[in-house]
Amino acid sequence: MEYLFKITYDFLKFLEKLTGFSYNEINIIIWFFIIPFTWMILLDKIFSKHYYKIGFGIISTFILLLINDFRTFSNWLFFLSVDFLNLFNSTGSTYMLSSVIICLFLPIGIYVFLIRKAYFRKKK
Repeated sequence: MEYLFKITYDFLKFLEKLTGFSYNEINIIIWFFIIPFTWMILLDKIFSKHYYKIGFGIISTFILLLINDFRTFSNWLFFLSVDFLNLFNSTGSTYMLSSVIICLFLPIGIYVFLIRKAYFRKKK
């Protein structure tokens, strides 16, 4: 698990250098905007609609317009997320383990489920 955490961390640090966004901003952009938006695209594919991605786009745009300082917002939300992941320490987990399970394995599982539903449906 530590290895997966390190790979993810290094990739995010690479994106930090590449984009000029901070590590915390990159985290928020990926896990709170990009990943959920791709899930909305898959939901639209499943239901043959455009409501989910359009709705998510409108909500995201509205939220971003309300934020005065994205860096401050990202720092606040990132540390709130860290606090959430640290809640699992009482169960014997660690921040790294909880990060890998909740931020990597869980989204991958959701992608597998949604992709199967979107592209591998049984024909009626």
